[in-house]
Amino acid sequence: MLKLIFRPRARRFVAASMALIFAMAATGCYNTYTFEREEFAKLQNPSTQEAVVQSVGGSAVSVDPQTNVYVRSVGGRRYQVTPFNFKLTESQLVASDRDTLLMVNELQSYEVDHLSTWKTALLLAGAAGAVAGIIVGVIISAGSSTEL
Repeated sequence: MLKLIFRPRARRFVAASMALIFAMAATGCYNTYTFEREEFAKLQNPSTQEAVVQSVGGSAVSVDPQTNVYVRSVGGRRYQVTPFNFKLTESQLVASDRDTLLMVNELQSYEVDHLSTWKTALLLAGAAGAVAGIIVGVIISAGSSTEL
């Protein structure tokens, strides 16, 4: 039987590499756009199946029924809202399909997430490089083998 003995330095390397992979995965692969309330209200019309709204940064953002749309409360919690299937009045936001009823004065921001191709490619390349680094590091740092 072959037994590999790992040095403490190799264990730290593997742990640091795994932490890096998880940190990269946690950053996500999305661009988040923030909107003023008036622009966000354009996404509530049920007869519309696609809309282009202006973000706070000045970008024109296309929204369809599959787009990830959120509102963020003053406390920082994000609530997902289905585009073209909610009602935003002067006092409250009602998203009945998600059992959400929020007071407008408790909302901090209105957001749309779009998948970022370059962030996704960078994440995948980084993860592949980290895995390759772990494999090479384990092979290099493996101690002597012992037959039992």
